[in-house]
Amino acid sequence: MTKVSIIIATYNSGSTIRTALESVRKQTFLDWECLVVDGASKDDTIAIVKEYCENDGRFRFVSERDHGIYDAFNKGWRKAKGKWVYYLGSDDTLTENGLSQVAEQLEDQYAVVTGDVYLIRDDGTKRLFQMNGFIGCHQGVIMQRDVLEQMKGFDERYKIIADYDLMIRTKNDGYRSKNIRVPLANFFVGGESQKLSSQWEKMKERYWIYRRNQTTNHPFMKSFIEYMSMSLALIYRKSLNCLK
Repeated sequence: MTKVSIIIATYNSGSTIRTALESVRKQTFLDWECLVVDGASKDDTIAIVKEYCENDGRFRFVSERDHGIYDAFNKGWRKAKGKWVYYLGSDDTLTENGLSQVAEQLEDQYAVVTGDVYLIRDDGTKRLFQMNGFIGCHQGVIMQRDVLEQMKGFDERYKIIADYDLMIRTKNDGYRSKNIRVPLANFFVGGESQKLSSQWEKMKERYWIYRRNQTTNHPFMKSFIEYMSMSLALIYRKSLNCLK
């Protein structure tokens, strides 16, 4: 059995997918497969992916219409052949040695093993984000495929933060996680969950996640405070960029 399945969801990702796939191909860790789950792209995404599939049998792909990124993520783990599953953004990259170092510590007693993530913004600034238990960027998370199946994968009612919901449900079910202080990926910030226009929808998703999982006695207050905090932080960063 392959040790790690790397899943990349794509849709019209021709401008970035080659860089993501190249970061996979150059891994010092070798026991991986890379499955691209494409949503019927209309650009050259699949032409690029086919190049990698033809040159390395560890790459494969499926391309068909889907219902969003978490539908693609669910297709990915269901088709995965690896014992562990990792999701890489189509515009993100793996660090060269991070997967090798984290893979050395993949143990059956843990449902989730994580590495750290470099957050890279549009202005080129970069900072290291350290995972905390189950919580953090999905680009830092490697999860047992069997546990994904037991948890029934991602809840597609959530369009922006279903990965956050999955981690909360996994923790609440008594599974264990292990954080390893090794940079695993470069996450280029700017996706849907990071847009100011998405913060209200994100707040509503957090509210239902907290309520359904009984995470707090005050789901609305907690989600509203987080909404305000994230919105203000995004406004502050945008104002700094305007002043440059």
